[in-house]
Amino acid sequence: MKNSAKNNRIPVIIDVDTGIDDAVALSIALACKKLDVRLVTVASGNVDLEQGAKNSLNILHLFKHDNVPVAMGEKTKFVYNGFRHHSEDGIGGADPFFPKHNLKPIEANATEAMADVINNAEQKVVIVAIGPLTNIDLLFKKHPEVKEKIQKLVIMAGSIEVYAPGEMPYFGFNVKINPKACENVINSGVDILISPCDMGHIAKLTWQEVYKTKTTNMAGKIFEEIFRRYHDHHVKDGIAMHDSCAVASVIDPTLFKIEKLYVHMEYYDGNGVLRCEWKEPRNIDVCTDVDIKRFKKLYFKSLKKTKTVVD
Repeated sequence: MKNSAKNNRIPVIIDVDTGIDDAVALSIALACKKLDVRLVTVASGNVDLEQGAKNSLNILHLFKHDNVPVAMGEKTKFVYNGFRHHSEDGIGGADPFFPKHNLKPIEANATEAMADVINNAEQKVVIVAIGPLTNIDLLFKKHPEVKEKIQKLVIMAGSIEVYAPGEMPYFGFNVKINPKACENVINSGVDILISPCDMGHIAKLTWQEVYKTKTTNMAGKIFEEIFRRYHDHHVKDGIAMHDSCAVASVIDPTLFKIEKLYVHMEYYDGNGVLRCEWKEPRNIDVCTDVDIKRFKKLYFKSLKKTKTVVD
């Protein structure tokens, strides 16, 4: 049976490797009445599949969205490489903040669950991929028919930084985990929007804004606790908002300057880099700038709407 429309909300699948910034991005998506989050799928990345699923279910339960199913990706050789931004459990050691629940991932794996949601949706679906692209690559290989039913695929990956000759480019984590999957996906022919790592660095939360987060409500208090355990050496004063920018680009694309750039993969000793450059051929839409003031207004507005089961 096809899903019924919910006040013309955009049906969304969010593909994660739930760490700290994934958790915040999920909360923003769930708080937005414009989006109808139909499914959360988990890939290996910040943490392994089991921990990523646990983190995702904890977040959904905490924010009163037990109805959103979570599907785990297929186990692959692509695993976390040992360098951890988000602490051992990927979520800032925040287990004490999460109330107990009995939620579990659904039996269907991520690929089959995504295909089911897309094929049964009453309108085209938006996929927001804020982890490694393993699940998306497998989806397109196993179910190529879904491509025409995807309104847009938003990917948090890549870089638009300009490098000096001989300078090593920025190896984005989501690409480095599974570069071949990323290369396959950007060449898949679906309508893609890249939200590069640069956006999360530009739209960072300062430590003063992290404190404002803490004093907003219970959700903000929990976010502040996990933010303190998040490390990104590109941001010296505050917290990078990579994944939240990707979600925000779906909620309100006018927050961003979007240009078609030449997006392609480059390899350095086997490590992949997703390059977004101002040269021909221009092939994929890329967020190249963000209205910082309006982005932060969206963040705090979403935070104020976010209720928890411990309020």
